[in-house]
Amino acid sequence: MPKTYTEIENWIITEVKPTESNSAAQTYERLERVAGNLPFIDVPQDFSLEPHFVEEAQVCDFRTHLAGCQEILDVGCGDGWPLLRIAPFFPSVTGIDASARRVRTCLANAERLGIRNVRVQQMSATELNFADNTFDGVVAASSIEQTPDPYQALREVFRVLKPRGRFRLFFEAYESEDKGVVERVFLTENEESLGYHYVLKHHRPAWERNYLVRFSPVPAMKEEFHRLRDLIERLGPVPAQAPEIGVRFLQQNRQHISGGSWYELEHFTSATMKATLEEIGFVNVRICYSAGTFARKIWPSIKEQGLSISQHQALCRGLAELTSELQAPAGLGEPVIATKP
Repeated sequence: MPKTYTEIENWIITEVKPTESNSAAQTYERLERVAGNLPFIDVPQDFSLEPHFVEEAQVCDFRTHLAGCQEILDVGCGDGWPLLRIAPFFPSVTGIDASARRVRTCLANAERLGIRNVRVQQMSATELNFADNTFDGVVAASSIEQTPDPYQALREVFRVLKPRGRFRLFFEAYESEDKGVVERVFLTENEESLGYHYVLKHHRPAWERNYLVRFSPVPAMKEEFHRLRDLIERLGPVPAQAPEIGVRFLQQNRQHISGGSWYELEHFTSATMKATLEEIGFVNVRICYSAGTFARKIWPSIKEQGLSISQHQALCRGLAELTSELQAPAGLGEPVIATKP
């Protein structure tokens, strides 16, 4: 299907003339925190909350699939997830991220938490600065699809894995039957500029385009952004449903635009990811249920049972053991496990 352009895209392309960028520079470098409420990393773990129970199950998932590994690589570790959560269970863990800001945050989190067996480096997933056959386990959580070339990133993972090394891959799967376009706006701010981000996602075929329009951070524009933020909170982030946050806002504040950029991402379904890994050379590639999926399903049944912390943790370990052998059908967006021969 040919790619079409929305009204906002056409306006940005014509009026702003954005330059090509990537997700690290355009998005993740500008975010103050990728996630500010991560259990254990950002806030104390609280098993009375569903997200905390699900997160514990996901951590157990990584532990189970990489059991016995000695050297772990987390591709796209961001602020430290899952890197800092799985670090206590392996002798050595290494995290890489293309964003310098994310690397600084991850290192600060590791220092604050007293985690000593980690190293974190700024590095592109498409050019891993490691020798062949370095790691016996690799994890990636919603990061491969954020790279400029996910196929090259997966080839690099294959290269740095030791023979019989394992790769547990979570990704933003595009399994929806919806053939339409989903759009949203969000805002960022740093010392140099105010950022108006426009994101467009198409499900079949699976692609995503991201635009950044930068505004000068003068007082008048900061006030406009404050009003826009309030509008987004009240009306939602979809310009098609709230014209006030779309082209109308851009036109009214054109004089303060200082530049712009864009990048495009390619996404996968479970089936296409499995096929891609097999083409690269991985074997025993399985679409395997996430323990987090089962944790969400059983949460309504256990949330009022008064389980202790150790009982919650034991339950999560059991879910991980169960799901590690339980293949999921394609079409559900479940993660993949693969082995280098």
